[in-house]
Amino acid sequence: MMFSSHNRLLVPGSLSSGDSRTPPSSFSPLPSTPAYSHVSTYRSLRTQLQLYSPSVKVYQDHAEDKGPLAVFSDHDQVGGKVILDPSCYHTGKLSICIEGAFMYPPTHVDGDIIPKSSTSKRKHLFFSSSTVLPVSPGAEPSSSRSAFRDAFIRRRPSISSLNLNATTVERSFPFAFELPRSCRPGEEMPPSFTGSADPGGSSGAIDVTYKVKVVWEASNALENPSTLEVPILFHPDPDFQSVDASPQNPQSWLEMPLKSDRPIPFRCAVTLPTSVTFSRPSSIPYFVVFTTTPRSSDLAKEIAADATISVSLLRQVTVTEQASPLPTPPQTPSSSSEESDIPRNKLLKRVARGGHSRIVRAARILEDNPDLRDKPLPRLPTQTVFTESTTVHNSICIGFPKRPRHQLTDLRGHPTLESHAALPDGLLKDKILLQKEMLPCIDWAGLSVKYYLDVSVLFGQDDLRARVPIRIV
Repeated sequence: MMFSSHNRLLVPGSLSSGDSRTPPSSFSPLPSTPAYSHVSTYRSLRTQLQLYSPSVKVYQDHAEDKGPLAVFSDHDQVGGKVILDPSCYHTGKLSICIEGAFMYPPTHVDGDIIPKSSTSKRKHLFFSSSTVLPVSPGAEPSSSRSAFRDAFIRRRPSISSLNLNATTVERSFPFAFELPRSCRPGEEMPPSFTGSADPGGSSGAIDVTYKVKVVWEASNALENPSTLEVPILFHPDPDFQSVDASPQNPQSWLEMPLKSDRPIPFRCAVTLPTSVTFSRPSSIPYFVVFTTTPRSSDLAKEIAADATISVSLLRQVTVTEQASPLPTPPQTPSSSSEESDIPRNKLLKRVARGGHSRIVRAARILEDNPDLRDKPLPRLPTQTVFTESTTVHNSICIGFPKRPRHQLTDLRGHPTLESHAALPDGLLKDKILLQKEMLPCIDWAGLSVKYYLDVSVLFGQDDLRARVPIRIV
């Protein structure tokens, strides 16, 4: 496969927008190609693919591709054109497809060790859109075809000369796909991700990949099918992220208590920004506090000096797929070959008469109850095929280094005794730095990525814990 990239100015075409409420698998390709400045060319034996993209990038993890990769965001269109080699047969079928897949180890479940020798991966397809273009001498894939037709409009070619005439002009087929957009927060299509470059320290065996696939199938059985697969990169535009996802100076905080298995003479809590939503280039600020109940200065000093505070950021990846249907049981052979068909025929007639009356009765019930008529079908059963829990960040602190204080808005005012007594006995203030390359939260077509903040305070034999779900975008 050969790759090349160069800049070219394209004339903008009319672009039609897809319905963001439509499932990803039902998106249709657009009739016109997008207007982008970068054109990346990829070649196989019988086809040439030109991808138009707003930018290109060379990734070290895709060194086997030996060329630049087209980069798209959630507001772009994936488009270009396919050019057939002149040696291709004059009739056939051209299939163009864009796919998004999650690659994972074949037998990995939480707690299992993945053997390093295992290199094969399984694929969970979470996005797919395709188009099939019939190719024939009468098709008009490009404007150059029209010129060729006008020059030879008065001559009807013979069957033997169709293939010769078809190869004298370039046969190009433009295409464009609209990328699906989410209807609500948390449903964004996952970005491209490589586990080997994961800053979170995962197993390195999971990837999120996108590719454009071109398949040429000639009508002539003597010509072998030609397949061209080109990887692309999908990275959502960070400029479109909500400002609520970057709580650098949060105005409100949410306090969640830590729980213990038995009654103890002190309480602990973790405090986070109320939105609990954070962008990847930002950080997660948090507070961990404790209060003795009843108040005890001696116990407070011991806890502030000896307690162990552990804060971890966990990532949980789950892949679910529809369960395969149960096999149909084989038919039981007749116990006696001499069994008469007369009783069986009577039974079938009786069942047919009863079935017709039940169908009429059910139809009347549906007419009288529109809620039953419009009731959606039950969901098909699913099964978990992959799960992985990874510790993205972990910090341990011995003791609570600070004593909370009141923030006075009026320099002339002083806190009351009641407000001073309500302050915690100890406080830990810290933050978790996130990275732009980490995998965000995902809830898309059987692929789920969730993050949790695990907080633990250990003092003596007592262990207080809390798990808080957070959202990283």
